[in-house]
Amino acid sequence: MKNLFIIAVYLLQTVFSAPAQTPVPEFGGIYADELMMKEYSRDKLAEALVIYDVGDARFYDSDNGFDLLFERRTRIKIFTNAGLKYGEIEIPYYVENLELERILEIEGFTYNIENGQIRKTKLNLEQSFDEKINDHWMVKKFAMPDVKEGSIIEYRYKIQSPYLFNLRDWDFQRRIPTVYSEYTTRMIPFYEYTYFFQGASKFDVFRNAPDNMKRRYGSIEYTDNVYTFGMRNLPAFRDESFITSINDYIMKIDFQLAKIHYPNGAVVEIMTTWPMLIKELKKHSDFGLYIKSASRNAPEILPAIDLDATTNLEKAKRICQYVKLNYNWNGYNDKFASQNVKDFLKTKTGNSADINLFLCTLLNAGGVEAYPVLVSTRNHGKIPLDYPFQQFFNYVLVLVKNGEQQILLDATMPLAPFGMLPARCINEKGLIVNEEKVGWAGLADGSSAVITDTIHIKLNPEVDSASIAIRVVAEGHSALEKRQEFHSDAEKFARDLTAEGIELNGELTVKNEKEPDLPFMYQYQLQIATETVGDNILITPFPGLALAENPLKLSYRAYPVDMIYPQSSSFTTLIDVPEGYQLVKTDNSVDADNALVQIHYQVTDEHGKVRVDGTYRFKKAVYQNHEYYDLRKFFSEIVDVFNKKIVLAKNA
Repeated sequence: MKNLFIIAVYLLQTVFSAPAQTPVPEFGGIYADELMMKEYSRDKLAEALVIYDVGDARFYDSDNGFDLLFERRTRIKIFTNAGLKYGEIEIPYYVENLELERILEIEGFTYNIENGQIRKTKLNLEQSFDEKINDHWMVKKFAMPDVKEGSIIEYRYKIQSPYLFNLRDWDFQRRIPTVYSEYTTRMIPFYEYTYFFQGASKFDVFRNAPDNMKRRYGSIEYTDNVYTFGMRNLPAFRDESFITSINDYIMKIDFQLAKIHYPNGAVVEIMTTWPMLIKELKKHSDFGLYIKSASRNAPEILPAIDLDATTNLEKAKRICQYVKLNYNWNGYNDKFASQNVKDFLKTKTGNSADINLFLCTLLNAGGVEAYPVLVSTRNHGKIPLDYPFQQFFNYVLVLVKNGEQQILLDATMPLAPFGMLPARCINEKGLIVNEEKVGWAGLADGSSAVITDTIHIKLNPEVDSASIAIRVVAEGHSALEKRQEFHSDAEKFARDLTAEGIELNGELTVKNEKEPDLPFMYQYQLQIATETVGDNILITPFPGLALAENPLKLSYRAYPVDMIYPQSSSFTTLIDVPEGYQLVKTDNSVDADNALVQIHYQVTDEHGKVRVDGTYRFKKAVYQNHEYYDLRKFFSEIVDVFNKKIVLAKNA
């Protein structure tokens, strides 16, 4: 897509009102009133504020015909210590076949008031560095200098890109409020783009007019068509609990290359159909041709796997387990293989596509019907089903057909049981890459996240302390999550079990840490000081284990609560009542069971012991926005009930 082509542009047929232009200050022109600002009047809790964020994308002549030039300049006011993180700047750029986008002319300043004077500190890029995100994306990172509460930071940069499909998208909204955000695209009549506007019904500012300057390519004279999109006074996007990705909900505009016109009149359709997209994938060197190449190696590998006299389902399990144990995921997500099959077999390490496309090949070679499934991970965003573009996908899974049963597999996770997907992949639907018909696979794997806690509390009133023994059984996705945490850093796993200032009393005991098909179990003991009021002992029955805070902060929510999978927590606590004490009885029992949740809580006096039973279960993976109010209320009830203290009174 880097050679030149001819005529016809289509973009933005919708008509919007065009209010007066919003003035944007010149770069480097700072105002004392901005520096003196202590808070933002529209959002007094804001830790920082985007004063302006302005972008411009245009096409320029190059050896390839045309390349893209993107410019951006941004000014941010820092209010609080929590806002200092907005002085850490990241600029993503694309890489393919050793050809990369170039970041140019980075310039930045930090402004502070000292002794009544404005002090301007220039950005020094000596400490900048580049970090790999995946096989196609890098990010340049740098920190603005001398950033403190009250500072204003301002920076600008340019990106040159040979990749015409990568016309920059634009996020109008951020995690902090924005006074004004504007994006201008200068379209030439050689490419057609379509766009997707999310989060609002119209732009606050929209202008569309031809540029005054004439341009020429060969014998063709043309002008840029200039489109400006602007949004004012945007609120911070704060509610990030239980969502797929912030990108699915913020106000933004995304562009996709739809069509190219050649000088001879030929037209290349970029915005294609799902069947055509699947055909293109089958021909792709790092997808379909990778599978073909791997199939030639399969006969040499399959003898190492015991596939005799087994069902297809058992074959699939053994092949999947073989790949999990013999090939390592490098942590990168991709839908395309990062290396040829020969190198993958040699290094035994690769990205998600290297591993899962190879798994798909072995399954088919072993007589198991299997297909690649393209997905978008949760942090990558949802897939717009009406728009067949490759760039919406960033991961590949494997679908196994066993009669009418369909099972999704991912061999990047050796600690996951057969058929369980990592949480990052559970994101609505995936495209089944099958040339015979277009099909979509639901990505919910049918598993829940289940935690069962058993607690035994022994009190020693003489020294105001308690010995607490805790046994945890994790099943389903909870077991996978705990196993990953434990194997990643066992010492940190142990530290995280206790509150700050509390240490384990003895050793942490772990069972089934390498057995994905069994529950993950661990036990530990704590020695803590007890709380007393007069002659009464106050005990938290589920210490540090129950939900302590309502994660749903807003009174209203316009989008679903996505919990990924159903979740439940159960607790059984046995408290040894010291001699001379008795339970202060209260009617704290709760029994709620409805379509959304189940909540059970009960305290029982068992003659010298107090038993506390509690369960809360969220029955759905996804709750719709009309269920938000009730769900928020149930969360509050859980926090209130499960953190109540048991009171033991000294006998008179």
